Amino acid sequence: MERAYDAIVVGSGFGGGITACRLAERGFSVCVLERGRRFGPGDYPDRLAQFPHALWHPRRNPGGMFDVRIMRDVAVVTGAGVGGGSLVYANVQLRAPDAIFDDPAWPDAIDGGELDRFYTRTEEALDPRATPPQPPLPKVAAFERMAQNAGRSALALPIAVHFGADRRHPFSGVFQQGCDNLGRCDVGCPRMSKNTIDITYIARAETFGAEVFPLHEVHRIDPPARADGAWRVGFRDLQYKTAGEVRAPVLVLAAGTLGSTRLLLRNRRRLPRLSPALGSRYSGNGDALALALDPTAPGVTGAHAEFGPVMTSRIDFMAQRGHMVADGGLPASFSDVLEVLRGVRLLTGLGRLRVAAKNVATKIGFSDRALAPGDMHVRRRAPIGDSLIFLCIGRDAADGRMRLTHFGSFDIRWEMRCSQGLFDSMRESVRELAQAAGATAFFALDAGPLGKFVSVHPLGGCPMSDDPAAGVVDDGGKVHGYDGLYVLDGSIVPAAIGVNPSKTIAALAERGAERLLAERER
Repeated sequence: MERAYDAIVVGSGFGGGITACRLAERGFSVCVLERGRRFGPGDYPDRLAQFPHALWHPRRNPGGMFDVRIMRDVAVVTGAGVGGGSLVYANVQLRAPDAIFDDPAWPDAIDGGELDRFYTRTEEALDPRATPPQPPLPKVAAFERMAQNAGRSALALPIAVHFGADRRHPFSGVFQQGCDNLGRCDVGCPRMSKNTIDITYIARAETFGAEVFPLHEVHRIDPPARADGAWRVGFRDLQYKTAGEVRAPVLVLAAGTLGSTRLLLRNRRRLPRLSPALGSRYSGNGDALALALDPTAPGVTGAHAEFGPVMTSRIDFMAQRGHMVADGGLPASFSDVLEVLRGVRLLTGLGRLRVAAKNVATKIGFSDRALAPGDMHVRRRAPIGDSLIFLCIGRDAADGRMRLTHFGSFDIRWEMRCSQGLFDSMRESVRELAQAAGATAFFALDAGPLGKFVSVHPLGGCPMSDDPAAGVVDDGGKVHGYDGLYVLDGSIVPAAIGVNPSKTIAALAERGAERLLAERER
């Protein structure tokens, strides 16, 4: 590692990977600091018993992939590793509905038309397409029949997956195999069929000279001492247990909704001009899991959710009820997770006590508790049958608040009250779909061993706004009041998107990188 670069990027997911790539393409020397490790085809868990060892923890297991954080009011699951959340997401690449940009929380310059060419730009690398008709997938047919029974239409989802013969990815040159319908998108694809950020944008960035440093967790930010000076970034090497510092005139925070917000909150004394809006507008993007248990309707039985990409189809309730319902899937070796959703105690012994203790700690101010491998001792149970899995996503109120507690712990405060109507409508949609499937509905809003609302699509905390009093960054991701400091990840999204947010985060990063380059090259 050099001591100085043209730009430092913190994080390597949809925001950081894209920004690093675009800066490197233009000749910037780029340093990418990523808290997680690199993952290859053989590094992902392939059965539930291995899942505890996949939990990321900065001290006990920095080589993990899932960062599960317990806050006072919510729990949040994010990805850790080179490629960020793209390693463990379901590959869905949906453009945000134009109507969401009518929310006054968005800057005036941002709407569907403004983002259109940036959405298109992301497709060169992420290459989204619908699941092909061959081989036929029972889960697709079952979801479609259920939708028809309910008087609805099932729509194919565009997913960032390579189907077909083995190839070199046209954007980056990385070798990947075609999808073999293993149902492992959310736990890591061993065939590299997913067009994840590590094998697309990051790989291309490295061909242009960007340097990526895994297992480097940033903890300190010092602003330039003079107008033309450099930002100083302090980090911990989680592998060798050492500390270091690197400098650059441009600093891009892309550590994710929790990571970037946490980092700015912890460094607020060094950055006194940060907006009072820091930590505001947290949204879980209306995430809710649901099940249609033991379907009996003709054409809906035998869905085999373990065969195919994790998500393939959706039913759009947006116009009437403000949400969508997508199908889900799990590899057969992980089917016991469905029992966890229903509250069955798969955690045993000391692990269950540890999770309970962490939940109690959040109530008195010691939140931001990361689950560690020792917290989860999983016992096997019989799977619950060939049920349908749903992920509901909608436009919640985006009124949560991230903050530091009186003990200095990062926390998220969130109440159901203002979003209750959304979740009630989701529950009704699930009931209708389960009835159409001849199944028993189960709405898992706060089910499972954590007993909290769980989000896998956190947004907000560093919201964009034209008004520095209402937002941390401007419409290009530049931090109000600080030259050379940018935030480009899900934390800048000021309102729930109502669909899977990865494509919008990517488009905002493409736009932000373009603006950054234009400013630095004047």
